[in-house]
Amino acid sequence: MSPGYRRALVKISGEALAGGRGYGLDKAKALWIAGEIAKAQQEGREIGVVVGGGNILRGIDAASVGVPALVGDQMGMVATVLNALAFKAALESEGITAVAMCAFPVGGFLEVFQREKALEHIGLGRVVVFAGGTGHPCFTTDSAAALRAAEIEADVLVKGTQVRGVFDKDPRIHPDARFFETISPDEVLARRLQVIDAACVDILARKKIPAIVLNLHEVGNIAKALAGEKIGTTIA
Repeated sequence: MSPGYRRALVKISGEALAGGRGYGLDKAKALWIAGEIAKAQQEGREIGVVVGGGNILRGIDAASVGVPALVGDQMGMVATVLNALAFKAALESEGITAVAMCAFPVGGFLEVFQREKALEHIGLGRVVVFAGGTGHPCFTTDSAAALRAAEIEADVLVKGTQVRGVFDKDPRIHPDARFFETISPDEVLARRLQVIDAACVDILARKKIPAIVLNLHEVGNIAKALAGEKIGTTIA
């Protein structure tokens, strides 16, 4: 295996899986992202993936029609199950052996998350797609990604976004936004930067796991970052 990170947890948002549609699943985009994961795995990386659910439902959307906030969070967690099944299929179409695991029981077609079993799958070269967030309301899928990164003993967490990395403000709105090539967890929290969840940053800092925030839609970015190239922003 080339230099870099041996084992990684990759966070993929529901927004990314929606592609240009903005909602639901975009087949071409899901297959493209799966292909990017395949490139990294072919270089010997061990990979887990946490998927979001915002392309299907967000808790705030459910709240807008009178659903209690905690129930809305639970609905969002179920949405990640749909994405996990879809992304598992996309990975398999790229020739990758994949397993979907969920934080809570949803039926025989997804394994219930067990740390030992997840480590076994990853050790055997399978990509494990984690659904269901943390299994509890009030936590984002960023936080779930940090939790799973710690549980699978990942060397790094990669968060795929729609922009180059971490900026001091949204570069899509502010052309003068300052880009950070590297930034400490403390500064991310002090500045209240919105590109990554504060609880996620805190968990990773305590476990001494670096995070790389990068543009998911640039060809080869995941493989390059895991090989140790300077891609996006490193939070460490």
